[in-house]
Amino acid sequence: MKKIVLALSFLSLISCASSNLGNKENLIKTNFTDLKIATSSLVKNATTITCNELRFYNIDSAFDTKKSMFLDFGISNEQTNGMHQNNIRKMQWTNVKLFDSDDRFTIIADGTETTQNYFACLIVFDNQGKDCLNENQPLKNEIVNYFQNRMKKNRGKKVEFHNIK
Repeated sequence: MKKIVLALSFLSLISCASSNLGNKENLIKTNFTDLKIATSSLVKNATTITCNELRFYNIDSAFDTKKSMFLDFGISNEQTNGMHQNNIRKMQWTNVKLFDSDDRFTIIADGTETTQNYFACLIVFDNQGKDCLNENQPLKNEIVNYFQNRMKKNRGKKVEFHNIK
């Protein structure tokens, strides 16, 4: 009986060890290169508009874009119900200067964490209300690169959750 208990204990230990190894192999460090520009609907001034959003996949949290925006630009100007998930609020920063020019932008950060989707996203409008992630927008690639680099830089920084909610 003692040998059986010892054998089962040994097998259990081996089983757990191999299980842990498998989990470590599945952990992927993101460098925020897994991104996509997707079309989404947004209610703006009581009107539903179609706009483009920059989605970051393979992320730590649906709050990653909010965290990055908070670290770079402080507390958001507005919070409303999320576009993708009601319990994750979207946050909006207005009159944001991204580049050396005098151009100002409105940036909306949102995201979702469901079994079907897991991403953090940004929507960017210029000071005239034009969608900056539109294919014909001259600053589109510069804006995508800017936010991709900011997400990478801010990834390891710690932020208290209640500060960005």
